[in-house]
Amino acid sequence: MRHAKELASRAVLPLVAAALPFVLLYSSMRTMHELDEQRAIYLRHRVSILVSRLESMDSTVDAGALREQLGENEPYLTGVAVISPSDADADQLAPLWRGQELFRTEFTPTAFRAHVPFHTSAGLRIARIDVSPAAADFLLVHARHNVIVASIGGLVLVALSMYSYFAMRRTASLQVRQLELEHLAHIGKMSAVLAHEIRNPLGTVKGFVQLAAERSDASVRPLLDRAVCETQRLENLVKDLLAYGRPSPPQWADTEWRDSAATAEAHARQLIGDRTIALSVAKVPLVWRSDPALLEQALLNLIRNAVEAIPAGAPGEIRIDAERSGAGEVVIRVRDNGIGLADSVRERLFEPFATTKASGTGLGLAITRKLAESLGGSLTLESRAGEGVEAVLRFNGAKRQEQNG
Repeated sequence: MRHAKELASRAVLPLVAAALPFVLLYSSMRTMHELDEQRAIYLRHRVSILVSRLESMDSTVDAGALREQLGENEPYLTGVAVISPSDADADQLAPLWRGQELFRTEFTPTAFRAHVPFHTSAGLRIARIDVSPAAADFLLVHARHNVIVASIGGLVLVALSMYSYFAMRRTASLQVRQLELEHLAHIGKMSAVLAHEIRNPLGTVKGFVQLAAERSDASVRPLLDRAVCETQRLENLVKDLLAYGRPSPPQWADTEWRDSAATAEAHARQLIGDRTIALSVAKVPLVWRSDPALLEQALLNLIRNAVEAIPAGAPGEIRIDAERSGAGEVVIRVRDNGIGLADSVRERLFEPFATTKASGTGLGLAITRKLAESLGGSLTLESRAGEGVEAVLRFNGAKRQEQNG
């Protein structure tokens, strides 16, 4: 239940933050529309004042004289005309003649135009008055500026809020990861101490069991042989725990790939046994500064994974290649055509003690990556489910050594 609430809060907060810009945009557009309505009301009020003055004036004078007289008190007046029932465009204003409308207003490209009926001594007339929209600028300019500034400020706050939210999540994720790494480091140290304490008595037990197996009769020897196998498995576990918790510092020396490749090939054929797995090892002339023992240990772990990735009883293929790239780095590839890696497995690929195998510690890849890093390199795995895995060891800046092929 708590996990579901956390997921809901994580989903709702970004949605709310994403919706806020649209809310601000809608609010700004609504405010702009209301400002336009207020402008129309204000201009209509100014036109009403002009019409009230027009009723007390002689409407028979020409339009120029009317404009001059009305413009004395209305500097924004741009045009005025008096329409009588006999004029050509009078029919278009029928609702105004019949009293069904008191005002008809519109914004033209250059003016606010109003048609307003009024009474004169000669009868009902309709005044067409044009007023510049600039008359209402004092209502709109500052208000629009304020709306724009407020909208931009709101968007900036939304952006900062989203940045802060995701920054906090990233910081929390990094803190959790840091705690996990510290926890794993603590476990590694405890495991190393425990493995060190187990190693000596385990060797003693194994030695006495082997001695007992040599002196026992045929009926007991199979049981003791099984005990020897189990102690050997425990020895391998102790070895892995020590390698992860207390990795050996590199002993730098000139490392010849052909020698390391021959050792790796021998281990690989021992692991393959009588399985129908084709093995190909490229023994190219390549020498660089490294630790041959640690390099061979890393290769052995990758080869073991490659052999175990191929289903039992099925034919397979393992290729081991080495080359020096154009950038000067030594690149070693271990390929297999096994079942590949599922997405769920890839996420925890180098996490220690995480394994999908029925037996094993899950330390193989974690140890191999540590070995690669201690030798100044890196380890990456490329895979697609059902298409095998390619493990790539890269030793950046590996010092080139001269070798005669």
